[in-house]
Amino acid sequence: MIKLLWNNTAPQKGDAPPREAAPDAESMRLLCEHFSIGRKIRYYPEYQRDIVFQTIVIAYRLNEHYIYSREAIRFDANGQPVAFQVGEKKTILTLDRVKRLQIMVPDTSDMERSLDYVRRANLGRNGQFVRGNAITLIADTCQRGIPSLETQVDSRLRPKDGPYMDNPMVLLKPDLDTLRIVDQRKNARVQGELPVHLYLQEDAPPHGCLLGDFSDMSMRLRAGPGMKAMPDMQANDKVVVVFSFGDAASTYRIRGSVFRIKPDSCVIKFRQLYKDGEFSPIRMMDILEIKTGLLNLAG
Repeated sequence: MIKLLWNNTAPQKGDAPPREAAPDAESMRLLCEHFSIGRKIRYYPEYQRDIVFQTIVIAYRLNEHYIYSREAIRFDANGQPVAFQVGEKKTILTLDRVKRLQIMVPDTSDMERSLDYVRRANLGRNGQFVRGNAITLIADTCQRGIPSLETQVDSRLRPKDGPYMDNPMVLLKPDLDTLRIVDQRKNARVQGELPVHLYLQEDAPPHGCLLGDFSDMSMRLRAGPGMKAMPDMQANDKVVVVFSFGDAASTYRIRGSVFRIKPDSCVIKFRQLYKDGEFSPIRMMDILEIKTGLLNLAG
């Protein structure tokens, strides 16, 4: 039974893989730039944006060949990938001959154990890597924004040879038409002038600040009345921000990290929200609830 479950995504013997068009050079350039082999990235399964895991791009699979190193990719003078060295003999496979492209990542099913019951249930009985499931890859922020790519689970496997022999892996089929860079500045932000308490240490007195704006991933604080500058902080410092919309039921305590600091303002990236007696990952519903509170407060 376990063997059947593990191989539930394997194609039937004799079935030929579907024929696909060769990826274009520009799409491959963006893939190699933002989702390169060996790069640590994040992803969320089945459009569940409040379930974010870490992973790493292990390899590209081109037709039936795996490439495990960026050095196997050849670029032209304009930085466009044009060919790949494949196999032990380092045979040259030109881009126009690539008919099937897959991305290999580790099987991170064990990370599902860290989820609460509701979020595990949202992934279904067989978890996140059922064939056909959507996996959205997210790379680190670049100058233009956040790169993202929609992929689909093709299969799970344990390689029989190579540097990752017998390690559980997943093959993802990327939709290169969805590779885009989302400008963070265009994320919907709610403006506000709400007083907040900023805690740099758990038992230390709070600093009074004002909530300047609130987005899906971060909040901007600025120096409060009578403050000439923000307190002494550095990027990646852990902080807690507490604010209320007027009563105990609408009091929020958010744990985050300093993303950007200026003399009179800072940007705090969300990590967790205090709820039911403990800190837990902040969810999209929590974000929407806070935005609603800010909009109605402003009105």
